[in-house]
Amino acid sequence: MLNFLHTETDKEKRRLAANNLIVLAREKAGAELLVAKPQVLEKMVKLLRDPKLDAEVRLTIVRTLGEILKGDPARTREILRNRIGLPPLMALYCVDNLELVTAVSIAVENILKTLSGWLDKEKPDPAMIKANQEDIDHTLQTLTEMVDKAVLSAVGRDSIIDILLKNIPENLSPGLGWADQFMEKDGIAKLLTAAVVQPGDRLNVGSSLNVTNETRIHISLALQKINDDLDGDKKRKVFTDKCEQFVQRLLADPDPETKMLAVLVVITLLQGPFDVGNFLLGSKNILEMLLVMATSDEPEHQIIAAEAIVHAASKKDKCAAILSEGMGILKKLAKSPNDKVQVRALVGLCKAGSSGGLDFANKPLPEEEVQQLAQSCRKFLTNPAKDFDLRRWAAEGLAYLSLDGNVKDSLVEDRAALRSLIDLGKTGNQNIIYGVVSVFVNLTNSYDKPEVVPEMKELAQFAKQHVPVEHPKDSPECVAKRVEALAEEGVVSALVAVSKVESKNVRELIARVMNVVAEGKDHRGAMVQQGGAKALLALALDGTERGKECASQALARIGITIDPTMAFPGQRAYEVVRPLLALLQEEKSALQNFEALLALTNLAQVSESVRQRIVKEQGLSKIEHYLYEEHEMLKRAATECICNLMLSPDVRRAIYFRIAAFCTSSLSLSAGSRYLHSVGR
Repeated sequence: MLNFLHTETDKEKRRLAANNLIVLAREKAGAELLVAKPQVLEKMVKLLRDPKLDAEVRLTIVRTLGEILKGDPARTREILRNRIGLPPLMALYCVDNLELVTAVSIAVENILKTLSGWLDKEKPDPAMIKANQEDIDHTLQTLTEMVDKAVLSAVGRDSIIDILLKNIPENLSPGLGWADQFMEKDGIAKLLTAAVVQPGDRLNVGSSLNVTNETRIHISLALQKINDDLDGDKKRKVFTDKCEQFVQRLLADPDPETKMLAVLVVITLLQGPFDVGNFLLGSKNILEMLLVMATSDEPEHQIIAAEAIVHAASKKDKCAAILSEGMGILKKLAKSPNDKVQVRALVGLCKAGSSGGLDFANKPLPEEEVQQLAQSCRKFLTNPAKDFDLRRWAAEGLAYLSLDGNVKDSLVEDRAALRSLIDLGKTGNQNIIYGVVSVFVNLTNSYDKPEVVPEMKELAQFAKQHVPVEHPKDSPECVAKRVEALAEEGVVSALVAVSKVESKNVRELIARVMNVVAEGKDHRGAMVQQGGAKALLALALDGTERGKECASQALARIGITIDPTMAFPGQRAYEVVRPLLALLQEEKSALQNFEALLALTNLAQVSESVRQRIVKEQGLSKIEHYLYEEHEMLKRAATECICNLMLSPDVRRAIYFRIAAFCTSSLSLSAGSRYLHSVGR
C-alpha cells in the first residue's frame, strides 16, 4: 500500500491506499504487521520528508503512525528507541498546517498515554509511569526544548504548549507529575520567551518566533496550571524566582524596548498565576513604569500599559487601589484616536464601573457614564471593519458592564450587538471564551445568588449595615425576556463552539447558561438542532460538581419534551443514563429529582438495551426510592418510570422476587404462594 502513496499514483488509488493504512493500523494485528514488516516505518518517514508529497497523503501517514504508537507500551518503546524516534514527528510542528499539526499532537498524546497507562482511563497508572519513566521523560523534555525554537510554526507552538498543559500536572488534575522537571529544564523561561512576542508587531527579544493571537493565553494557562500543581510554598517560591529572574534580565537591558517586554511578561502572569504577576508588578517598580508608558506618545507603549492596568485590576481587592492611580490615565487613553488603545482603556473603565458587583445601591460610576461605556463597547463589537482583537476586547468590557441590569436590557435590545457577540463565540477562539460566556451568564442571571434570610436583612438594617439591593431589571420577567432573545439569536450554537474548553470553571458557566435556556420548552428543539444535547453530555461527564449538575438537569429537561430517539440518537441514549441517575440523590432539589424521573421514563421506552443500561447503573433501586416519597408528583413520576422499565423481563423478574420476599416475610406461606401465583399469571 505504501507504493500507492507516491505522487505519480492515481489520486483515487492514493486516497484508497491511505485509508486502508489507517484502518489496518487501528487493529492490533495490523499495527504489529506494519511494525514487523522490514523498513515500513522507515519508508513512511522517508515519504514525510519528501517536499513534493501530497498534503493529504502526509496527513494520512501521520494518522497511521499515531495509531501504531497507540495501545501497546512495548511496541511504542521499540519505535521510539530503535526505529524512527521522535524527530520525524517533531519536524512536522514546523509546518503551518493546523490539521497536520493536530494529527501530530494526537500521535504524541498517544505515546504519553500509552506509556503511562492513561488510555481510556481517568488518570495515569503510577506503576506504568515508573516502568516507562525514561521514555516519558525523553518525550516531555523534547517538547519542552522546542517551545522557544524559531523553526516552529505558530500553530505548532500552541499545540506543544497545550500538550505540556495537559500532561505536566499531577495533584489538582490527572497528569504525569512533571512540574518539577519542567522547571529544572528551564521550561518557565522558554514559555515566557514566547509570551513576550507580539503577533504581527514583533519587538527585539524573541522576534524570530512565530506566534498566534492565542499563544499568550495558552502560555498563561500552562503557567497557572504548573503553579497551582506545585505542592508546597518552597516549590512555589522557586516558580516565582524563575519568573522574577526572567523579568530582571529584561529590565537590566538599557534598551527601552526590551524593558517594555518585561511588562508583557507581567501581563502574561496576570492572566495566569495572578499572585506571581501581582508580586512582580509591585516589587519591580513596574507599576510606575506603566503609568509613564501610558502618558507616552507611542501608541505601542500606550497599548501595553493600558492592557497591563486592565489585567492588574482583575481581582476585586486589587481593583480599587490600581484604578485609583490609573483612572485618570484610562479616561485620557479612552479618547485616543488609536482604536487599539481606546478599546483597552474602555475595558479598564468598564472594570471600574462594575466593581460594585450586583449591588444596585453600590455603583462606583454614574449610570449615564456606565451606559456610555456600554454603547462604546457595542460600537466596536458591531463594526465589521474592526479586526477580531478589537471586538474581543469590546466583549470583555461588556462582560464587566453586563452585571448592571440596564446594560443587560440595552444589549438585548441591540440585536446587532447580540448577534455579533454570538458570532464571536462561534469562532471558538481561546481568547474570547471567558468574556463572551460571562456576558451570557450575566444576561441569563445563571450565577448563584446568596440566599437572603429576611430576619438577617432586618438585623443588618437595624445595625445600619449596607444591604445589597437587587436591580429592578433582574426580575424573573426581565430575565425570561432576555433568555428568549438569546435563544432566538442562536446562543446555543455559540456555547457548543466553546464547550470543548479545558477550564472546568468555564465549562460550568457554559452548563449554567444552557440549563437556563433549557427551562423554556420552546427552546429545547432548537437546542438539539444546534448540537446542544451532544455538548451537554460532555459537560455532564467532565467538570465541576455544579457544572455537571447543571448539564445533567439541562439533559433531563430536553429528555422530557423531545423524543429520546431524536434528542439522544444511537450511543447517546446509553451515555445520558448516568447523568440523569446522578440527579436522583437526596441532596438534589425536588425539581431536579422530578425532571430526571420524567426523562428516564421517556428513555425507558426507547429499547430493551437502554432499559438494561438503566438497571446496570443501579437505576432501579434509585427510582424505587421515590415510590415512598411524600411528595405526590415525585411518587407518580417514579411509578410511571417503573411501569416503563417493567417492559424488560429482567426488571419484571427483579420485581417478582422482591414481592416474593415481601410476601413470604409478611404473609402466611399459603397466602404468599397464592399471591405469587396471581402475580405470575
